[in-house]
Amino acid sequence: MDRILPKSLRKHWDDPKGLIQVFTGPRQVGKTTAALGLMEPAHRIYADADLPTPPTPDFITQHWRKARELPTAHRTLILDEVQKIPRWSEVVKQLWDEDQRGKTILRVCILGSSALLLDKGLAESLTGRFEVSYFPHWTYAECRDCFGAAVEEYADIGGYPKAYDLRGDHARLESYLRDGILEPTLGRDILALRSVDKPALLRQLFWYVSRLPAQIVSYEKILGHLQGRGNSATLVHYAELLATAFLLVPLSKFSRRPHRTKRSIPKWIVANPGLVDKSVKHAGLQGFVFENLIGSHLLNILFGRKDYRLQFWREEPFEIDFIVTRDNEPVAAFEVKSGRAKKPPALRRLERTEIGCPVRIISKEGAAEFLGATSIEDILGPKNHPPPIP
Repeated sequence: MDRILPKSLRKHWDDPKGLIQVFTGPRQVGKTTAALGLMEPAHRIYADADLPTPPTPDFITQHWRKARELPTAHRTLILDEVQKIPRWSEVVKQLWDEDQRGKTILRVCILGSSALLLDKGLAESLTGRFEVSYFPHWTYAECRDCFGAAVEEYADIGGYPKAYDLRGDHARLESYLRDGILEPTLGRDILALRSVDKPALLRQLFWYVSRLPAQIVSYEKILGHLQGRGNSATLVHYAELLATAFLLVPLSKFSRRPHRTKRSIPKWIVANPGLVDKSVKHAGLQGFVFENLIGSHLLNILFGRKDYRLQFWREEPFEIDFIVTRDNEPVAAFEVKSGRAKKPPALRRLERTEIGCPVRIISKEGAAEFLGATSIEDILGPKNHPPPIP
């Protein structure tokens, strides 16, 4: 396996404790490669439900029975993109419970790139029967070590490993990102949801915001630039869907008063820097592009850490680019020196706002070191702290 996999993955796999193993994360980040690499071909059945027309529940039953018949004590069933099958969780529960009652030894691994559909099925039918391993976008450190990527190149290509095979051909690279990642995610993963009544509006929302990385823009303003009917509530819902598909994340403003956080104008982070619109990236690693790079990295290393949250803080004319909170308590704040004009607050003012945590500067000169961290613990550790804002 080429990438740095979740540290818990091997432990979970070698000692499953009778639990279904669930791998979740964006498309094209190595979930399938990891699952196939954990078991010899003779010991596994692999079934991919990522088809133009979603299979019926019989798809699961047929492959489950084949896996039961494997002539090995280490038999494994890998179900890829299973969340696209209607009633998938009910069928998995029924078959899994049959195996438990009959003491049939069958290791089951479920892969999914739609967090919303996957989480819904897990919560509805499989409570207490699974454990999750999270696969985020590839970090800069992984792309540097595997492909020799510099920070500027990572900011352009992003964290999709196959994209680096096309690094010398920008036309093919753009085509791969559009047709191999965005279109399947927008056209199959998200639009499979019945709650998407205006698919054209959802697509417009993504494409519009991909030109506004790390900018604070209201839903009302965005709506005024989109074609077709809709309202702010619809855009809020579609933004949530884009976030669960690991494409676009609207950060909320930090406040100790929940109602202010909920109503705040969002700061938009494109989750993988490779998906920032090329019309914005052409200027290079500066301004909002650099700020989005830092924000996407923080989101990446917080992926799956539900006790942490990434936000921002702003009180005109002051702004702090990113605040990491844990259980709604600020643990670190980051000010990005991106070259754009802004006014960071003095520490005394931050204390009055109850932020009360260290504020650290991230400049282009220190970007490689910061992006080289592969966990939030690495960043919060004392040796990785840049000097505080005076």
